[in-house]
Amino acid sequence: MPKGELQDPAEPLRIFKKSSLNGRVTVFLGKRDFLDYLTHVDPIDGVVLVDPECVKDSKKIYVQVLGAFRYGREDLDIIGLSFRKDLFSATIQAYPPVVEQQKPLTPLQEKLLGVLGPNAYPFFFEIPPNTPSSVTLQQSPGEDGKPCGVDYQLKTHLAESLDDKPEKLTTVRMALRKLTYAPSDERVPPPSAEINKNGIKLDASLGKEKYYHGESVAVHISIDNASNKTIKKIKLNIVQKTMVTLHVLCEEEQEIKVPDLNSQEGFPIRAGQTGFAKTYHLMPLLENNRDKRGIALDGKLKHEDTNLACSTKMSNCLQKENAGIIVSYKVVIKLVLGFGSNDVILELPFTLTHPMPDSPSTRTNSYRSSVADDPIIPSEDIIDDDMVFQEFNRAPIAEPESFKDPIPGENNDK
Repeated sequence: MPKGELQDPAEPLRIFKKSSLNGRVTVFLGKRDFLDYLTHVDPIDGVVLVDPECVKDSKKIYVQVLGAFRYGREDLDIIGLSFRKDLFSATIQAYPPVVEQQKPLTPLQEKLLGVLGPNAYPFFFEIPPNTPSSVTLQQSPGEDGKPCGVDYQLKTHLAESLDDKPEKLTTVRMALRKLTYAPSDERVPPPSAEINKNGIKLDASLGKEKYYHGESVAVHISIDNASNKTIKKIKLNIVQKTMVTLHVLCEEEQEIKVPDLNSQEGFPIRAGQTGFAKTYHLMPLLENNRDKRGIALDGKLKHEDTNLACSTKMSNCLQKENAGIIVSYKVVIKLVLGFGSNDVILELPFTLTHPMPDSPSTRTNSYRSSVADDPIIPSEDIIDDDMVFQEFNRAPIAEPESFKDPIPGENNDK
């Protein structure tokens, strides 16, 4: 897409909007997921539309981006125990405009200002790359309260000064997500490992180091049994490790359920049998793990769907203690020998993430479409032939089309 173009004229431009309780303040955004490329983060650019009656009597319009880590129950804040730590905060005064805070209009803002008229005011934020990405620890079904994790919020309110208490009727809060995308130039060899224990040699490797959400993880296995024991079966699991780094260091590992696979073909491997080789395919998906409490997700928003959390990428400027929650993945291979014998275990770490957008020229444009964006939901609020105004609620993240090809030899009916 050439720079400066909004998008294909055949496809309407999606604009997400949310209004205050009294309907006099409305915020417009081009997207709700903002991508961290480790070197920079997608800017947050939008427009706030205000009823002129609201800004009388020296009222000002403030827009804030707040990033915080919640690690305890919200109701405990009442008794003086704060279980929330601010990680990032930025504020601008959208009206009256402050010259020092003004930025060149993005194509999205130019389009919106032309449609919304003189009572619309732009805002622009740049989140530094040394801030953590959105991560939420999944709650049990029916569990109330806000979950533990890192969240971001865009808050717009009216007040005479920034220190004044915001008016609830004219306040708009929009939950955002900061997601990590794997760098396109990263070249890491496929993980591989070998173990030789009491005459049993297990050699394992992955097809590649980086896998995308909705893609099967290929595990290549080679076994030579020169021992006098029988290998009864093989177990393969994907394990997600989460490490909470703020205030209290807490580590937890959980197995990620994967669809059943025929892993017992060729077993048992008897004493002296060599040359066993097979490739297994494991697909880690949230849909198979919705009942697992504590699994890390990519910033689950209220009443909305998401996916398993991406692997945390630690940049040079992001300190471990400020990462909030660090997420990593590994494949665990276990050869089961039976009663009285120690199992043979091998682990292979890998990265789970989103794919990089195809066009580098669109990375910093808020109108860019990506796998993190949602399919267009029909809206009754259409302005012009190429703009669709959609209420601010999220549809489930679609599985990338390129990852839906069936795996030969596997049953893919779901």
